[in-house]
Amino acid sequence: MKLKEVLSGIPVVEAPAADPDVTGIAYDSRAVKPGDCFVAIPGAHTDGHRYVEVALRDGASAALVQRRVGTAWPQVEVRDTRQALALASSNFYQQPTRALRLVGVTGTDGKTTTSIMLHRILMNAGVPAGAITTVDVRIKDAVETNDSRQTTPEAPEIQALLARMRAEGVQCVVLETSSHGLALQRVTGCQYDVAVFTNIAHEHLDFHKTEAAYREAKARLIDLTAASVDKGIPKTAVLNRDDPSYPYLAQRRIAQQLTYGIQLDADLKATRIEASPKGVRFEAVTPSGPLEVGLRLGGRWNVYNALAAAGAALVLDLPLDIIKTGLESLETVTGRMEAIDVGQPYSVVIDYAHTPQSLEKVLRELRPVTSGRLIAVFGSAGERDREKRAWMGEIAARLADYAVFTNEDPREEAPRQVIDEIAAGAEEVGWRSGSNYVSIEDRGEAIAHAVAKAQPGDTLLLAGKGHERSIFIGRDKHPWDERAAAEAAIRRRLKTSG
Repeated sequence: MKLKEVLSGIPVVEAPAADPDVTGIAYDSRAVKPGDCFVAIPGAHTDGHRYVEVALRDGASAALVQRRVGTAWPQVEVRDTRQALALASSNFYQQPTRALRLVGVTGTDGKTTTSIMLHRILMNAGVPAGAITTVDVRIKDAVETNDSRQTTPEAPEIQALLARMRAEGVQCVVLETSSHGLALQRVTGCQYDVAVFTNIAHEHLDFHKTEAAYREAKARLIDLTAASVDKGIPKTAVLNRDDPSYPYLAQRRIAQQLTYGIQLDADLKATRIEASPKGVRFEAVTPSGPLEVGLRLGGRWNVYNALAAAGAALVLDLPLDIIKTGLESLETVTGRMEAIDVGQPYSVVIDYAHTPQSLEKVLRELRPVTSGRLIAVFGSAGERDREKRAWMGEIAARLADYAVFTNEDPREEAPRQVIDEIAAGAEEVGWRSGSNYVSIEDRGEAIAHAVAKAQPGDTLLLAGKGHERSIFIGRDKHPWDERAAAEAAIRRRLKTSG
């Protein structure tokens, strides 16, 4: 592709007369290959402009910059290199979302489960579907693990995946769209048809700084959807009527809104909910008639996720019987209320819950199905939102019987400091170290300690890591598998006690 084609639709301040061939898009100078167009991104830790000359000397065909750097040539000056990266990536891969129906799913909690539910519904309907989620990438029936630790990848990776899906005959894609992805313009150039919102709660304030900015970043998904090209589907926002963010989101202009909920009147409203250890059954009224679903996923909050997925499916003109069977066919979502059973006389559950709201939901859900003690093992991310740490400690003290505070991803923050801030919240409401909780930095040891404490009838909740396959300690990325660590600890105890 010629450089001028790559630049189509990008506000350019100054461009050279030369029009070289472009064979790829790169934003990391270490990954530049000859012929790539290098895009200099100002980042949190470094500025890509420092590497412009290196990239050009290593064979980049051009560099997109916000300010000229040195004398290496050719450099194209643009107003915003993040926007340029997204649009250039879309252009390079020939704008795949113009040929695909695209559903964006955003929110603090429930994005992955809702996305996978909708993918399952689409596949059940015979629609070749793809999904890009925190957990995995799905191209029709093929599933590939997402090891990037990014919910929404950078624009070149997104567009490459979308182009691959288009080439493999996919017709509809569900794209889990994070607030980071929206604020950093990773999805600029994506032509959305439906914007689905789960909830907006306290999270990512280390990046967004204020709850208002976080909420506004999420709301941008509606704006992107409303402005996208017409593909024969009414541009629709699917909104949670029960969430406090609803009035704010409902003000955004879009062709159509569809609401769902449990408590307040909504277009899709659950009217009867019955939860058991095996799943959740619910009945709902919808614009297309009554819907009865028996989910095989635990957790009442999955009723909200199912309603959100069903709402998007209705916008895509899928019938209720297809929606029902699609939802009922989903047995598990990796790292979401995932039960571990290797023959132990107590329950062990893995869940990604890493926000105060999600931790509270999971603990409240597990309490009535636990005849013994409820034991929680969790931490909080280092170099991230500090405000939630004490809050999560307080929630554990109020809702659990015992807790082990441990590492999640301390990064370059002192692990003990993170854990102590969680413990401070627990102690504020009366818990004491040694009797109500312990602090163990090593997550494997923390899980082993909790397993050793468990008695018949107890429930162990391992929260915060879920599907993730690594822990960041310092600058190092250490392999991690929550399920494997738990199963190993349980088997050791079974062997010892047996």
